[in-house]
Amino acid sequence: MTYFAWANGSNPPIYIGPTHSRTGKRSQQGSLSAFATSKERGLFIQQTHGAAVAVTAKEARALKAGLDDRSFNELVAVLQGETSHE
Repeated sequence: MTYFAWANGSNPPIYIGPTHSRTGKRSQQGSLSAFATSKERGLFIQQTHGAAVAVTAKEARALKAGLDDRSFNELVAVLQGETSHE
């Protein structure tokens, strides 16, 4: 299971990047982090002094709505330190 944390880039949210070709939605400006365990995520959130918050996988996907599924999955793999084998 993958655990996510999100740090807003601005308040109110600013939408950036390309529009998703199917949904017409864009990504929010901010920083998404992915972790293998909830403990790792909790330590990260603690280190950011509340600048980052825990989000569900569904919320993480919505925050990066401008990405198609393949791009989102590649982003998560990179965030977790995995390499692509294409």
